Amino acid sequence: MRVSLQPPARRNAALVTVDIIVSVALLAFGAVLSLIVISYATLYNDLISDCGPGSYEGLQCNGTVLSAAVIGLIVVTVLAYFLAVGMVIVSLIRKRYTFWWPLGAVIIVIAAFYVSTWVVGMTVPA
Repeated sequence: MRVSLQPPARRNAALVTVDIIVSVALLAFGAVLSLIVISYATLYNDLISDCGPGSYEGLQCNGTVLSAAVIGLIVVTVLAYFLAVGMVIVSLIRKRYTFWWPLGAVIIVIAAFYVSTWVVGMTVPA
């Protein structure tokens, strides 16, 4: 096994600065997006009290599926954001690129919001 005595290659300082600025901007956007998604989840949770018979015979609102969609949306949103914050810190310590983590968290939150909205739309009768 060979051991190299040369120092590791350094990244460009301007690239590091841009990476940190983009990461902080994406984390701020992710925080605002997460708060908006959680507020929509609480609005979906208010639909549970309105669950009852639908406009067609035999069509009723499914409160269990609605509750699971709300809880799932909140859990995914909170975990994605806090995981992104933690991994940005770890990536900064390890001197790796950091903007991938908040970008991935934003994509996951948007996907979870659309899936949850679809489930709520299928669950609550018109």
